[in-house]
Amino acid sequence: MSSLKTGNIYSGFQVVREEFIQEIESSVFTMEHHQSGARLLFVQNQDDNKVFSVSFRTPPEDSTGVFHILEHSVLCGSDKYPVKEPFVELLKGSMQTFLNAFTFGDKTMYPVASRNDQDFSNLMEVYLDSVFKPNIYRQQEIFEQEGWHYELQRAEDELIYKGVVYNEMKGSYSSPVTVLMDRIKKSLYPDTIYRHSSGGDPQEIPALTYEQFLAAHSNYYHPSNSYFYLYGDVNIEERLQFIHEEYLSRYTPNDFDTAIAVQQPTGMTELSAEYPILETETATDKTYLSMNYVIGTALDRELNLAFDILKSMLMDSNAAPLKQALLESGLGKDVFAFYSDSMVQPLLGITLTHSNPSSKDAFVDLVRTTLSRLVADGLDEKLVLAAVNSKEFELREADFNRYPKGLTYNIEVMKAWLYEGEPSTHLEYETVFAAIREKCADRYFEQLIETYLLNSDHCSVVMLNPSKTIAAEKEASTRRQLGEFKASLSPEQLEQLVDSTQNLLSRQSRPDTAGDLQKLPKLSLEDIDRSAEPQVPTHEHTHEGIKLIHHEVHTNKIAYIKLYWDTEVIAPEQIPYLVLLAEILGQLETDAYSIEELTSEIGIKTGGIRFQNEVFGTAKDSEASYQPKFSARVKVMKGNIGDSLELLHELLYGSNLDNLAKLQEIVRREASQMESILNQKGNEIAASRLLSYFSDMGAYQEQLGGVAYYRFIRELAHPIDQQSEQLADTLKSICATLFNKRNLTLSVTGTPDIYEEFAANLTKLNLQDRRVEPKSVIKAQGDARNEGFMSASQVQYVVKGYDFTKLGFAYSGKMQVLKKILSLTYLWNAVRVKGGAYGGNLILRRDGMLVFTSYRDPNLQETLEVYDQAYRFAAGYEADEDEMTKAIIGTLAMLDQPLSPSAQGRRADRHYFEQITGEELQQERNEILSATPEDIRQYAGLLQAVAEQNYFSVVGNESKMKSAQALFGSLEELVM
Repeated sequence: MSSLKTGNIYSGFQVVREEFIQEIESSVFTMEHHQSGARLLFVQNQDDNKVFSVSFRTPPEDSTGVFHILEHSVLCGSDKYPVKEPFVELLKGSMQTFLNAFTFGDKTMYPVASRNDQDFSNLMEVYLDSVFKPNIYRQQEIFEQEGWHYELQRAEDELIYKGVVYNEMKGSYSSPVTVLMDRIKKSLYPDTIYRHSSGGDPQEIPALTYEQFLAAHSNYYHPSNSYFYLYGDVNIEERLQFIHEEYLSRYTPNDFDTAIAVQQPTGMTELSAEYPILETETATDKTYLSMNYVIGTALDRELNLAFDILKSMLMDSNAAPLKQALLESGLGKDVFAFYSDSMVQPLLGITLTHSNPSSKDAFVDLVRTTLSRLVADGLDEKLVLAAVNSKEFELREADFNRYPKGLTYNIEVMKAWLYEGEPSTHLEYETVFAAIREKCADRYFEQLIETYLLNSDHCSVVMLNPSKTIAAEKEASTRRQLGEFKASLSPEQLEQLVDSTQNLLSRQSRPDTAGDLQKLPKLSLEDIDRSAEPQVPTHEHTHEGIKLIHHEVHTNKIAYIKLYWDTEVIAPEQIPYLVLLAEILGQLETDAYSIEELTSEIGIKTGGIRFQNEVFGTAKDSEASYQPKFSARVKVMKGNIGDSLELLHELLYGSNLDNLAKLQEIVRREASQMESILNQKGNEIAASRLLSYFSDMGAYQEQLGGVAYYRFIRELAHPIDQQSEQLADTLKSICATLFNKRNLTLSVTGTPDIYEEFAANLTKLNLQDRRVEPKSVIKAQGDARNEGFMSASQVQYVVKGYDFTKLGFAYSGKMQVLKKILSLTYLWNAVRVKGGAYGGNLILRRDGMLVFTSYRDPNLQETLEVYDQAYRFAAGYEADEDEMTKAIIGTLAMLDQPLSPSAQGRRADRHYFEQITGEELQQERNEILSATPEDIRQYAGLLQAVAEQNYFSVVGNESKMKSAQALFGSLEELVM
């Protein structure tokens, strides 16, 4: 650990503040670099997953997306590292645990993380050179590739716009939620930077000039406007010396003004806008209505935490009173709320979806009358306590999924630091929670509702209506503008555009020189642990006829309990109902509790009880091709395990499935949510559909969340009031069959004392014991249906693949190296760089699934052709020792990601069900470590065989799909 002292100067950085933050068990040092004006925060602890970032305050002046384009572009080569894509080279050959960049509404962040000391140093070096010395000043093609350019390969061709960010944002603005959020900010912040789209509005991106792009970097990417962050077990003095000597020592302070103005209260404003739907879609029940409020400032930690809790209390929980009032009103089919505190003036939004324009006034009135009633009558004390406890549990657990802890803390730090507040403001919560708990008895949350919502002088109502013509109108306008521009050009100017397009394509096709690649810092195989990470110690037990598995993991006194019921006992036609069952449990009153009481008990006594459907791959001792499960997940503090099991029993056996009105409401909401998913996750929908053609597991999963499930839930919802009794009977039948100890496996993740407490209380589950028989399972039909699904999106999601085990190929760890090489070399260059898509990827799994995917892709047939030609790339693959080492290291990085305790338990469950041993994991690692260029070339036959099966599915733009109609086995609307 370092010995930094307040007041001392280390390589130009003066320590101006030191504090210990108990909540994250870290010493936090705030520093200033006086020569350059840079700021730095060091969060010191024993975490080996170290994080570095450099961030800049980047308030946009328009919606051209300049800072989003810069975020992409600076990672395309720099002074020290002049390769075309150093970011990609790092992804290929780093042991990174995080490597990316973020564009927010008012800042841009460049974070990296790694557990390997040398790798961490390498990542820092490349990122610092990228942001301060990018190649963008020497190579305009970077701006054209990542932002936008005129594409004209021949003078007689139609002139089009192309660019990675341009197409990314075309995809983003195809989603009504993106359009809604954009308009909400316009309504609340009409005079400040938040009225602009920092990501870029596709209609405005082409207004950005190369000169403006360079000026933005010159003005905003200066140390005086920077925020450095280091986290973990870092040699801080060495890192400070490097930052100072290599970069900051060459700068002097810059007084360029990047301050973010505060919006003065606007009173109540109203704004209407439109989003695209297909001409064949019905416009009824497609309107979004949103009531929005500005809440104080980001510097008020207590107010921000209190409103995060209040949002959950009013809108998130199953007993949330405002949520209930809106759903029961029949004004819409679903609701959601959000609280955004990553801006100088935080924002609370309350949104009703699948409504109609005529319901706007009734919606606003209902929000106000419900809030007024809650203030007058008072909030339920247990509901308040449950919401406070749930938030506190979440903060103490500190489980941030795929994000390293240090990165999440970095984002929290910026919520105050960016606005001249203390960096640690949003890291501390003990004192704030104590203050909130003390005030709860004195109508604290009721006063917040009254002050900031009912008496707000800064709020808005936004109505977003569906339009069958807006997409076509925008497309026609763009084509007309481009046509008129092209017509205005002389033959010489047209030839210049053709030359410019060819120059860009030439740059994109030209490989980096060996000399330039050698300049990048790299790891060697000697830096890598050749041993696979040991599996979590797992102990098998049997208790009262139930299979128990205990994963011995330190969990900071939290028990992670999962119950897995085999769903092979459920008839195939009933499988989609399992999704509804997972949604319904916890939303109905039970024999012992009203819904308000049940929600409060769960919130007070546990960290949450959730239900979901999961599917595991085949086990070695089974002939089944997959293992379908219905699971219950419980998070609970040690000491409360018995209470949590009693609550779980009440949910399983006491839920009132005869509450037909509630069942109808949930079905309508599920249908509307599924429609939103179809509109926002085209790549996942297309991939799910593709897998259902040839994979039994894929066919099962398609019934749980793909197009098949959407059709099921849509038919059930129209009209649900005539089918609710039958639905109730079906759910009862499923519960009676499913929730049975004979088809149950119980998993507990925690220390031995947690398991002992669990075993001692297991009888409180009081599980039924009855004989059940397996039913026939869902299987793939095996035909290449090659469906196309038309949506209002302006881009495509193109997937193609097959099961290579059906073609006689066996899985090897070397295939993971193939996946890495194809994804980050061939597909990155062909689909993203040249094709203009936001992304292209290869999914390759142990069970035989090999699937090519593209994301927010302007192309369709061209992308399928790229997939079909992948075998040629593999057949001709050449790599020297350095290049092959990078591919191996990058592949191992995917396997060696650090996991939270709960994630360790989930992985151990998968290993248990699929019977994956430590020996097999080591064999896979050995195969990765021994991969050679010849191995990659050998896989050309596999890739060609998969392509020749010609199984594909596409979700995309209606006109684009119709123009390629001959490709498809069928073509239909995605949403009806």
